[in-house]
Amino acid sequence: MDWELAIGRNRDALMRMLAVLFALAGLTRGGAVAEMPRHLRVALYRVLRPAEAALRRLIVVVEQVHAIKARYLPRADGGVAVSRGSEGRKAAQAPAFALFDRRHYFDLIGKTRVTSGNPRIWSPGMDYPVFTPKFVPTPDDMVSAERLCRRLQALQRALDDLPKQAKRLARWRAKREQAPTETRKYPPMRPGRPPGYRVRPVHEVHHVLKNCHELALYALHDPPDTS
Repeated sequence: MDWELAIGRNRDALMRMLAVLFALAGLTRGGAVAEMPRHLRVALYRVLRPAEAALRRLIVVVEQVHAIKARYLPRADGGVAVSRGSEGRKAAQAPAFALFDRRHYFDLIGKTRVTSGNPRIWSPGMDYPVFTPKFVPTPDDMVSAERLCRRLQALQRALDDLPKQAKRLARWRAKREQAPTETRKYPPMRPGRPPGYRVRPVHEVHHVLKNCHELALYALHDPPDTS
């Protein structure tokens, strides 16, 4: 298999989709916006989530194909960081791409559903209780887009330098090897279907996700001979 060709084609497809996401959001490359309509944010997330999952699997492929090795060196200060507040920390740090899938959490007890409606407010002297109005979201509501923009920027930075992201993943593997067996964490790819996977694809990103997932599984179970 021509691994470089497969990596390049999927990376180019993700780059095209990222450019479309920036254009739909009305952003320049690396730009950000504070708010956007709810329907627009929902539409962007529908493409962003599977694109992130596809890139995670592409990073796994790059790490395996190029046999990237790294060493984990503990910090000299013992891992103690100076706190500068959440706002200052977000402003100082560039957004980093998440190398791990979000895990499934199964609630065995089940959630309690409230079926009584809105709460009533009543006090002595009032003839009738006052019902608090129920907020009904609409597609045109302006919602925060800060987290979405940071994830778009992180996706852009990761696509610009895949070997660097593969090096990050290799350092994590080295750290896991040094940790005790009982404290080792889960792998980057969660078991089962990846996030954003669709049995019947409706967008190009779903085809790219399927291809990247199959490439990652093949690279992990049958490591390519790079000697």
